[in-house]
Amino acid sequence: MGEPARLQLKVRHYEVDQYGHVNHAQYVHYLEVARIEALDALGLSLPEMRRQGYLILAADLSVKYLAPARSGDTLEISTFVREIRGARSIWIQEIREAGSQRLLVTAEVTGAFATEDGRPARTPASFRERLSALCVPGAAVAQGK
Repeated sequence: MGEPARLQLKVRHYEVDQYGHVNHAQYVHYLEVARIEALDALGLSLPEMRRQGYLILAADLSVKYLAPARSGDTLEISTFVREIRGARSIWIQEIREAGSQRLLVTAEVTGAFATEDGRPARTPASFRERLSALCVPGAAVAQGK
């Protein structure tokens, strides 16, 4: 069983909306950055996957916004893989305020492996082996604070 990847980032002033909260769309960027960083740490950078003839695409994204973040907050994003089956992988992510560990956002992302021409492809064994470092089977998205 693996461990979640963790990434910390600081909210920049231009990422907040007129209410003083991080704009909802910005969280999608934070989640993407965290997944890419997690892959990079495993030696599966996007350029490396492409060099081997594969892409990983976000096929579905479900985000729950539980509490706001504000400019200057430090966020901690945890990322892990719940399941890998065929071409599909299910990624679970949580964004917390780093100091208090207050849960702000949860997300479930379906990743799809594909060949360069966009055709679905089974997750290559070498990728599956590396991704196992992030696998936490049966884990679910946190539901509360």
